[in-house]
Amino acid sequence: MRVTRAIVAVVVVLSGGVLTGSANAAAPSPFTVVNGTIQPATGSPEPPSGTHATLWHNASYALTTVQGAGSLVVGAIGDHCDGWPTIRVSVDGAPLGEVSVASATDYGAYRVGSVLPEGQYSVRIELVNDRYTSECDRNVHLAYARIEPAPAVDTTFSFAVVPDTQEEVLDASDARLRQRVDWLVAQRGALDLRFVTHSGDVVNYDTPDHVQYVRASSALRPLERAGVPYTLAVGNHDTQIFGPDGEPRRPAGPLLRDTTVFNRYFTAERFGAVRGQFEAGKVDNAYATYTAGGVRWLVLTLELWPRRAAVAWARGVVAAHPRHNVVVVTHHYLESDATIGQSAGFGSTSPQYVFDNLVRQYPNIRFVFSGHTGTAAARVDTGVHGNRVYSFLQTFHSRRTNPVRLVEVDTAADSLRTWIYAPHTDEGFPAHDRAYAGIGLVR
Repeated sequence: MRVTRAIVAVVVVLSGGVLTGSANAAAPSPFTVVNGTIQPATGSPEPPSGTHATLWHNASYALTTVQGAGSLVVGAIGDHCDGWPTIRVSVDGAPLGEVSVASATDYGAYRVGSVLPEGQYSVRIELVNDRYTSECDRNVHLAYARIEPAPAVDTTFSFAVVPDTQEEVLDASDARLRQRVDWLVAQRGALDLRFVTHSGDVVNYDTPDHVQYVRASSALRPLERAGVPYTLAVGNHDTQIFGPDGEPRRPAGPLLRDTTVFNRYFTAERFGAVRGQFEAGKVDNAYATYTAGGVRWLVLTLELWPRRAAVAWARGVVAAHPRHNVVVVTHHYLESDATIGQSAGFGSTSPQYVFDNLVRQYPNIRFVFSGHTGTAAARVDTGVHGNRVYSFLQTFHSRRTNPVRLVEVDTAADSLRTWIYAPHTDEGFPAHDRAYAGIGLVR
């Protein structure tokens, strides 16, 4: 698209219409485009106009008008460039929502925001995460925007929590991490899998060629290609504490916060649904949002033994999203006996500090997931507002298989069940199965 950008650089507004000489165009484009173009459609099914509206940088947007009652649905394809494009949709000047476009061939359909009552609406669609490199160019191409009746809500869905994978990236012949990811992608329909997170120690230690990061990065790519959003918590082994020989280095404190290499390989754009970060350009403390089961979810990843400023930032995030059910993911929280950790390690604050100053303070914090120690455990706590908080440990440090915790939520029944399964050996761990009713979801 960079050639197109150069050609149309002087074009500010392109009104809706068909391209001259477009034999397939049977209707005018529904869009008026600012800093973009109307081009022949390349995805399927082909829109009635035979065209799509291309947005190619963060100053690009398309305008259209829709009428009806129900969900706003956008048909779009995207060009992948270190991540898929994200569009922001506004209706009558008010934000409706954002969605990542995760196909280069099929036009949608992407439902955005809450259900709209009967009416006529002015719609604005923007590209918000443009990226261009010598290798690729991220753009989005809009085929249509329309209102469709709201579908019946599927109230049961799942998300996955991957435990410490540091043992799985030591050897090029070890395919356990990739096989787990491939299995999750293959099962996403059967599981109705909506999100994947990782509780830290993605790698074991850094080396001059960063080969463990390269292996982990490649193994996680199928999630991005499938459009499954994910996040990774940062573990102590994901920092510069451990050198090429796997031995700890000193001083540990500053090295714990050196996540330069981690953030070079794993970015918010790759994760696909990140909406905010404590520090620009770093995913050490970040949050992502999505909707599933008819309710809103916020996944908050928090650095290991976090700084007080990071906890204060997290408090602000949770307070600003009172209608989201919050999932906290941090590398160390529960001990192997299911107690909350008391030590700050070589960081700043302890898991108990995180519980006292964050987890127990907000009625919409529902779950905490961690790794770092032990095998697996679970506990239930009560927050200051009387809400229950469900915390789960999954670590394993396995050298023979690849466990993953699966969490199934039924929003109609207000319940969850969770189990651990290892696809590499087709193995379950029933001792760690749990089921809870009346979990108190925020709606």
